[in-house]
Amino acid sequence: MFRKNHKDRNLKKIFQWEDYLNWHKMSPQQKINFKRACLFPFFALFIYNFLSKFTYAILLLVFIYFIIRFKNRKKISK
Repeated sequence: MFRKNHKDRNLKKIFQWEDYLNWHKMSPQQKINFKRACLFPFFALFIYNFLSKFTYAILLLVFIYFIIRFKNRKKISK
């Protein structure tokens, strides 16, 4: 029914913890990816704290923006 192509494919490693254990043998791109993976939870925590503190202020600004946009919708502007 389906023809399978048995050519060898280069698969990208997703979980490569064995490579991360030896920092000196890592390529610069792997080092950058590891740093990003380690810093992502801190970035997510920062975003969560920011949004939890300023949710109502952000919603108020968006609401005011849409009210002004709705009132100016009938005016002709160039």
